Amino acid sequence: MTSRKFFSLFLLCALVPLLAAKVSLAFGWFSHDSVNKGYWLEREIELLPNAEVNTPAWRLVYVAPESCAKDCEQALFTMQQLYTGLGRKQLNIQPLVIAAESPNSLQKFSSLSWLKKNTLAESLQNQIVIVNRDGLALLRYPVNADPEQMQNIAKDIRTDLLRLMNYDRSGT
Repeated sequence: MTSRKFFSLFLLCALVPLLAAKVSLAFGWFSHDSVNKGYWLEREIELLPNAEVNTPAWRLVYVAPESCAKDCEQALFTMQQLYTGLGRKQLNIQPLVIAAESPNSLQKFSSLSWLKKNTLAESLQNQIVIVNRDGLALLRYPVNADPEQMQNIAKDIRTDLLRLMNYDRSGT
């Protein structure tokens, strides 16, 4: 085989996959939402301060509205169930509720902690958010008052959270 023929075959083998990927993206044959169940945030929102050394790497945050109604209660219940269902992986998670004032119903949920709402949290109101160690909000999930809908949302959160924890390279 001549060097010119070898080089041509090499270029063909390298360029065909790149061209196929470009065409599939251009025609929309690739589904961007096929892996994650939640919605990626479009801009960076530093929702929480950076975690200290001994704090969990991931934080599950519910940004509560001004008044805690039925959907808020359902979100708190879902967060408690998610946290409990993680078993030994609870060590890597910190469930938080961000609100202007501590919701009265928060006393029923022993594993949830309260933080005072900041101005950046306004855009994520009434949503559950996965936040990384650096305090950046990554994925958001809308809250629904219907228990069946929230059960499906909880499954989605669990799937995404476990995937993020499995691929985490932060050393925890």
